[in-house]
Amino acid sequence: MKKIFTTVFFAFAAFHSLTAQEVKRDNIWLFGKPPNNPDELFGGSQLDFISFPVEVGYFEIPFDFAEIAMISDSSGQLLFYTNGCKIANREHQIMVNGDSLNPGKWYNLRCENNDYPTSQAEIILPLPGSSHLYYHFHIQVDDNTFNECLLYSVIDMNKNGGLGEVVEKNQLLFTAHQLGEQLTAVRHANGRDWWLVIPHSTTNIFIPSNKYYKFLFTPEGISGPFVQEIGEGWDYQFYSGQAAFSPNGEKYARMNPFNGVRLFDFDRCSGEFSNPQAFYFPEDTIISGGVAFSPNNRFLYISAGEKVYQFDLWASNVDGSRKIVAVYDGFLSPLWTLFYQQMLAPDGKIYITAPNGVNMLHVINRPNLPGDSCKFEQHGLILPSIHDWNIPNFPHFRLGPVDGSSCDTLGLDNHPLAGFVYEVFPALTVGFTDNSSYEPTEWYWDFGDGESSVQVNPVHEYAAMGEYYVCLTVSNEYDSDTFCRWVEVDSVTTASVAILYPQMAVQVWPNPATSEMHISLPAPLTAPAEWRLYNTVGQEVRRTVIPAGQREQSLSLAGVPPGLYFWQVRVEGRQVG
Repeated sequence: MKKIFTTVFFAFAAFHSLTAQEVKRDNIWLFGKPPNNPDELFGGSQLDFISFPVEVGYFEIPFDFAEIAMISDSSGQLLFYTNGCKIANREHQIMVNGDSLNPGKWYNLRCENNDYPTSQAEIILPLPGSSHLYYHFHIQVDDNTFNECLLYSVIDMNKNGGLGEVVEKNQLLFTAHQLGEQLTAVRHANGRDWWLVIPHSTTNIFIPSNKYYKFLFTPEGISGPFVQEIGEGWDYQFYSGQAAFSPNGEKYARMNPFNGVRLFDFDRCSGEFSNPQAFYFPEDTIISGGVAFSPNNRFLYISAGEKVYQFDLWASNVDGSRKIVAVYDGFLSPLWTLFYQQMLAPDGKIYITAPNGVNMLHVINRPNLPGDSCKFEQHGLILPSIHDWNIPNFPHFRLGPVDGSSCDTLGLDNHPLAGFVYEVFPALTVGFTDNSSYEPTEWYWDFGDGESSVQVNPVHEYAAMGEYYVCLTVSNEYDSDTFCRWVEVDSVTTASVAILYPQMAVQVWPNPATSEMHISLPAPLTAPAEWRLYNTVGQEVRRTVIPAGQREQSLSLAGVPPGLYFWQVRVEGRQVG
């Protein structure tokens, strides 16, 4: 009996250790473009999801990265990142032995002053069972610009005083002619190991391929490839897209505008795809695309240049359920802010890049809701520097075992971890969204004012303004967990700005203007706004305040040289027009 107790306790402790190590691995996101000159919007932008709302900061970038992957430690602090050419440590210095990734012609041509010419071709995973070893998987481009090799490099974070060292580099894992990009990973059904998936783009320029290569990453190393041919083929126009797994690992989607969408069911135990589906887009779709799933696994979002589509995966006809949730509004920052790659973030929102050098991200604020209720916010997050088109490539770290499956062999269970985000609405009303992990089945909310709820995503009205300590306790058959945070309830808060002031129909005249410009808002604001004018390189040249309660304002152009300019209206740090 004592032996059984010891074994069960070890499994319990082991999984809590596993979840504690994994839950914040994707906490830090990096973007940027050299040289380091913040006044001209060049340098690095960092998103830190420990804070809510997300904290945006500037850092000095050591290299260009249109292609980018990174990983944080168990507390959410940055460990290292890569652009496919080099690896930098948390101090933004090149790691020991961190140069000369993907050697060859394209390294020589691109890596001295730019980055590697790939997209979603890098991913970083902790070695299962290790607290200090990390594998960086990366795709090498051959001399003819075909992706030929899947390589890996090993980073030991116990080296160099905790700053890390690349202890193995450019190790060949697999080679295939015209190997695709769109490198993804998903947790194995045992809750510890990983599946890596990389599609084959085409057998040659004229013959589409429906082949997928899969690798199993365990404490013993990497096995595979396990090859599967399924669904409709994919032709040579393989670039400019993205692939992703759903948060529960049960769906896989791959997309680009030329080939449309390939959607599959996925078995995390066997690693097999099934139930292939294909969706297509109009011929005028622009050459850019991305894909992400909602946190509740119900909705699939597809970026297709000037539009973003939502598909309901619970519908009997998934393709027939498509809805357009965003149409490009013509905004320039300073280039076109179209829709490109997507990523589900730790705050439960989906962030979307643009396929140009711009200093913003689009945001889907409520991706669990259908249609316009998802609250798509074009250019909703402004960054301190411009960046290229790629978004960091992460797996869903907060995914445990498939309890009761044939692969549930390690004695690990889904011990829930609580989390939530919120929005403050008018009339002292707050909408709470559960953001918990590891399959909770019960929810208990303490709103900090003596009231409570057992709903998953409650809306609560407070009696008075103030700060309230809100706690969420989630439970399932294995365990329970509590998460608390302070919630400030006011008539208008930063969190509510995007809801109170969505992208407004602002009028600005005359155009062109010589001595003065005028602005008219559709309604008076309840908080002061800033009207800013920028030149074509993103430098702010003029600013004026629109007082609360006022709809119109004028802006003097005295001393502003002739040229092309862009404007923004901002309320409490958020762009609303």
